[in-house]
Amino acid sequence: MDEKKIAVIVYKTNDKLYEETVGSIQQLSTPENFSVEIILAEGANKYAAFDSAMKQSDAKYKIYLDDCISIRQKNILSEIVKLFKSNEKIGVIGCSGATALSTHGICLTSAKRCGKVLMGANRVAKDWGNVDGNYQEVAVLDGWFMATQYDLNWRSDIFKNRSFGEAGQCVEFKRKGYKVVVIAQKKAWIWFKPKEIAIDEESRLNFLKEYSEDLFPLVSVIIPTFNRPEYFKIALDSVLNQTYRNFEILVSDNSTNDDTENMMKEYCARDKRIKYHRHHDFTANDNWNFARSYNNPDAEFVNWLMDDDMFYPRKLELMVEAFRNNPDVSLVTSVRDTMDAAGNITGRMPDPLPSKILSKNVKLKGEDAGRLMFNTGKNYIGEPTTGLIRKKFLRNNDMCWTDEEGGFYSLVDISTWCQLLEHGNMFWFAEPLSAFRRHEKQATNWQGNGAIFEISWARLFKTSWEKKVFTHTEDEIRERIINWIYSASLRLVNAHKTRYHGGEITTLEKTIVSMAQALSNGYHIDLPPREYGDKTKAGRIS
Repeated sequence: MDEKKIAVIVYKTNDKLYEETVGSIQQLSTPENFSVEIILAEGANKYAAFDSAMKQSDAKYKIYLDDCISIRQKNILSEIVKLFKSNEKIGVIGCSGATALSTHGICLTSAKRCGKVLMGANRVAKDWGNVDGNYQEVAVLDGWFMATQYDLNWRSDIFKNRSFGEAGQCVEFKRKGYKVVVIAQKKAWIWFKPKEIAIDEESRLNFLKEYSEDLFPLVSVIIPTFNRPEYFKIALDSVLNQTYRNFEILVSDNSTNDDTENMMKEYCARDKRIKYHRHHDFTANDNWNFARSYNNPDAEFVNWLMDDDMFYPRKLELMVEAFRNNPDVSLVTSVRDTMDAAGNITGRMPDPLPSKILSKNVKLKGEDAGRLMFNTGKNYIGEPTTGLIRKKFLRNNDMCWTDEEGGFYSLVDISTWCQLLEHGNMFWFAEPLSAFRRHEKQATNWQGNGAIFEISWARLFKTSWEKKVFTHTEDEIRERIINWIYSASLRLVNAHKTRYHGGEITTLEKTIVSMAQALSNGYHIDLPPREYGDKTKAGRIS
């Protein structure tokens, strides 16, 4: 390897462009005691051509260019060699790149970028942020200019066309422990001539499949299931079909038949991201608690998926991207579609929206998002399937706000949203990213669930008032108690009409008395212990 030699490898697509690029290279200053060679790379597969050219040269330093690039900085070779010599851990140098690659995998349109370049026929100066010091580490570089001080084989086995190979090469260098950096420039050093950049979709998908684990945070998707493999299969496939690739799936199954287990043998054999657990003797309570207790320390985000619901393909991609661009956000959620037992879309939730501000993608302060939920008394944020959670904001990696709210299936989602919104903000997508199935066998249709719903809200109001989170004044708590008493009384009347007298009804009666007393004792809410009906006991989550 000749440490005093620089090879500039140019991929040729057009004679005129190639001549212009070579001309810009020939006018550069050569570092003292160095030699420079220009190597033509051509052929249908750009990265096979780069790889072949790389192996032709014994130069330690190599620069890879398309023929649509002109170099404008006369001393660029000296600056690059100088930076390489200053740090042997720097493997690749470029002029612009993404400090955090967006989840769609396209470097140029990533939200977090740095560097400078001239673009288009008019040489418009694009400046994505100054580099502090001599260089800035990045996730990947834009493909128009790459300099290396080590040779790694180009992945022409993955990238057959003319895009994403440079981004892949950046990750390959990182896998070897080298840094990928953007060099500091006062003015842009290179000119990228085309008006626009063509994105090859096959190459983009290949890039994401190969490198998502290196570039993006891990998401845990947790699916508890019971005796409905036809729905569960749809839910599972909706995760496997996500455009976001760095996820794992935890399935907890307490089915009384073997249908789901038999189906899962094939799934687990072909996808190692799935972790399947069969529990023959688990109740619904046991199954849910096992699922919610799962905690992979390597996962930054978690999303529960009910086995009768489904994700839309870009759900995780868009939601993780929102988190990466908003470190203060604890919860990302969206509008969701409703579907019937057959999978037909029947509507959208929430409908109507509780606020016009939710008619577009928006970030809300946690306090404002929580107050909107308390003011309306409705879970506009969504069911467990709907929201993606930043795990560090959970309470000991558990769902629910406090132990007070930890016992009822019907409001475990709202309680968890309260925990998250107390400590972080919320990002809202105005487009549906998941679908919620309504059918006769849902737990929400169990007799007595309406009473549980009201009892759970009473506990949330109590915690909100005591914490002074989402409820701050006596006028607010008074209004919420009065509205609650009215709603709870209607539930009680309905239970009487249907002749249901389970333990939930006894608890609801006592809770109404306690909430009424709070109106005259300084809003001290002292709620009774909870009792359950037989069906609810089997379906409790704690």
